[in-house]
Amino acid sequence: MTELLGTNLTWQSIVHPSVPNLEADELHLWWLPLSLSEQQQGDALTLLSDIQRDRYLRRRAGDAQEAYLAGRYYLLNLLAAYTTTTPNAVQLSYSSMNKPSLSHKEHDLHFNFTDTQHQSQRHGLFAFCRRREVGVDIESYARKNNFAAIAADRFTNAEQQFVTRNGDVDARRFLAIWTRKEAFGKATGKGINFKMNEQDLSNGDAQALNFFDPQNRAWRLQQFALGDDLISAVVHAGHTPLRIRAFNQIRDL
Repeated sequence: MTELLGTNLTWQSIVHPSVPNLEADELHLWWLPLSLSEQQQGDALTLLSDIQRDRYLRRRAGDAQEAYLAGRYYLLNLLAAYTTTTPNAVQLSYSSMNKPSLSHKEHDLHFNFTDTQHQSQRHGLFAFCRRREVGVDIESYARKNNFAAIAADRFTNAEQQFVTRNGDVDARRFLAIWTRKEAFGKATGKGINFKMNEQDLSNGDAQALNFFDPQNRAWRLQQFALGDDLISAVVHAGHTPLRIRAFNQIRDL
């Protein structure tokens, strides 16, 4: 029997523009295919900033370009819905580590975005909450890498013990821990530029974890399974858990 490393979510479909209200005690996750109709592609291109357009053009034409464009299209439309404005009015700022945030500081909305290949197509996972920094990551169990070498370099002793089974690194457990590390780095704005081997996020096979960082700031982590082949983690500031609402379709957007 395959080990369950994350909580299964109940997904909902939404008809645009009736994006649900985001309450202070909620965290919204959106799982969307990164593909657009011809009309949507035209609309998306008008939304790109100069920096985003340059990044879009740098990508090789085809799936990589479309996935980048679709990711920005859905992000800007969702941000517009949550802030009751229009997508072309959404202005983003970027930190020195390239973490995006809303330029309009009167909004208390925080967000993060990640993507992965799933069933021959790229999909994006978007996270939104209020008044709390948030980070999200997702990995496919099909990913191949030298997991043992990465674990030895980046994981704490407890994490290395957790991912090691019968003397070998278990790929599924490794990727579960890796999504936790990535989500935490994204929430703090440091990306992978933090001392991963000093921040323990193992906690056995728990699917939720309260922890403190080296600056004694409180964080909460929750792990999710997306079917049998994807594992995800979301980290937000504070120990009080947020109620998760998950959506996997926006019709008529």
